Amino acid sequence: MSRRKKTVGLDLGTARVAVVIAESDEPGGPVTILGVGESPSEGLRKGVVVNLEKTISSIQAATVAAERMAGQRIESVVVSLGGTHLWSQNSTGVVAVAHPDHEIGEDDIQRVVEASRAISVASDRQVIHVIPRAYTVDGQDGVRDAIGMTGHRLEVETNIITGAQTAIQNVIKCVHGAGFDVEDVVCVGLAGGEGVLTSQEIELGVCLVEIGAGTTNVVVYNDGSARHLAVLPVGGNHVTSDIAIGLRTTLDEAENLKLNYGHALPDVIDNAEKVEVRQVGGDRIQALPRRFLAEIIGPRMHEIFQMAREEVRKSGFDQLLPAGVIVAGGGSRLMGTMDAAQAVFNTSARLGQPLGLVGLADKAHGPSFAVAAGLVKWGARSRAMYSNTRQPATFGNTYQKTVRWLRDFF
Repeated sequence: MSRRKKTVGLDLGTARVAVVIAESDEPGGPVTILGVGESPSEGLRKGVVVNLEKTISSIQAATVAAERMAGQRIESVVVSLGGTHLWSQNSTGVVAVAHPDHEIGEDDIQRVVEASRAISVASDRQVIHVIPRAYTVDGQDGVRDAIGMTGHRLEVETNIITGAQTAIQNVIKCVHGAGFDVEDVVCVGLAGGEGVLTSQEIELGVCLVEIGAGTTNVVVYNDGSARHLAVLPVGGNHVTSDIAIGLRTTLDEAENLKLNYGHALPDVIDNAEKVEVRQVGGDRIQALPRRFLAEIIGPRMHEIFQMAREEVRKSGFDQLLPAGVIVAGGGSRLMGTMDAAQAVFNTSARLGQPLGLVGLADKAHGPSFAVAAGLVKWGARSRAMYSNTRQPATFGNTYQKTVRWLRDFF
């Protein structure tokens, strides 16, 4: 009988912390959701930890809810890493095949991927992911799996994602402070792609736009792997802030208006429709045309998609996205978002819902669970898609510092 492996995904978001407990039989198979927990997040800003104590409290509250639902204790987690400090660059590595019979083995693959990591990285930054895109064996390019092939010279093209050391350390400190070990640290954009994209979309070429509360993650996929990653410093909170300023109301009221009556396309709203707005600093309620609300939301959503489109242009894949655009994250729940994405990108767009989940899948349903679902799928597929990139040794120094911090703290 196969042994089921438990995986826990911890999504540290600007607006909320989400925990998903899942188990799976085999990499690539369906993931069974056992428990889900959520908690408001007060210790993060734009995806980065700004208050350790509040973040630890949010993690503990979310994990208690998930443990209660699953009836199981959590020991370790796969945690998300967000923030505008993340960026990607391309690299190449070249090695000579070591075996006397010139057959390429797993050790050759590891050596050539390691060789591609030899890039100039600032002292305050750290390599998080090394994603192999394609191999070249003795001049024959486009090789997806080089193991078992015969050759003298092995090359690899990789996409390397780096981030600020302090941001990574603070995330790990928070997880340890909450009482859990860290299995892996995964960029929010890659986790979102793992959660909502199909293998066919990744192969054909697709752009993921994950709109969070504080940031928007843009990831371009083509030929079966991630080609470009960028984090935009705008998100759903900016839309809420615009509404609060434009309609002179509180942030809480603006959030409710956005979710219940907001629309990204003013032209489709009837001029006769009204919404009641509670004015700030008093109990006065004013009836305003719903179109006013859409005229505030529309330009900001258009700006977010324009910035995402610019990142796609930078990557050189602007005309190479036959699978279109997938929009996920809590910000994608706004009415009219898909139409706005289609208009800006001039291609098809769909809502990014978590795929490949069974069990209590309805509890982790919807675009706001894209990252949390992707984290458990990432953990369950530890030997699959990104097997060569998952190198916990990357975080070795950080773990040592964290252990010292915990020892001093307690």
